[in-house]
Amino acid sequence: MRGADALGRTGPWRVAGAFAVLWLAGVAVATWLLLGERLVAMSGLVGPTGSYVTSSCYEEVESTDVSCEGRYTPSFPIGAPSRPMTLRGAAEQHRVGTRLEVREVGGRAFEPSPVTAGEYVAFAGWMASSLGMPALWLLASARKGRARSGDGYVFAWLAALVGVSILGVVLFPVFWLLALIRG
Repeated sequence: MRGADALGRTGPWRVAGAFAVLWLAGVAVATWLLLGERLVAMSGLVGPTGSYVTSSCYEEVESTDVSCEGRYTPSFPIGAPSRPMTLRGAAEQHRVGTRLEVREVGGRAFEPSPVTAGEYVAFAGWMASSLGMPALWLLASARKGRARSGDGYVFAWLAALVGVSILGVVLFPVFWLLALIRG
């Protein structure tokens, strides 16, 4: 059996399987880079707490997000100097001098928001399932050594979209408790 492995897969299907694995890894990395930092900061899972005093707020040019300029003062160590920082994704346009409790992740301040964290869980799930489902189909096809019907994958994708929407709602109380406990 030249050109085929023990499962009967030929060379092109091996390449397709390897491509599918790389595609899935790329989906995971892209989802984390686009949504992960904000999700963990807004959920209250990571990032040191601190206070933020706004000096100006404005609506982003290409989105409906509100950003604020101001000064961030870390909670620990006590007496740490404040520094200028941008607050992205503010809940509203805060007045000048408004003091907020924020989390700092990656040199940016984030206002903890359980509702927004739940939305980001849903967005991350929608993105990962929408981009990853074709790769899962390709991986299954490569494993069988022939193209598989995609009908079941369409239904699985729709179920995944509904599931991550429900997950975002179910995790809301958890994020709310984290916001209360950790600040």
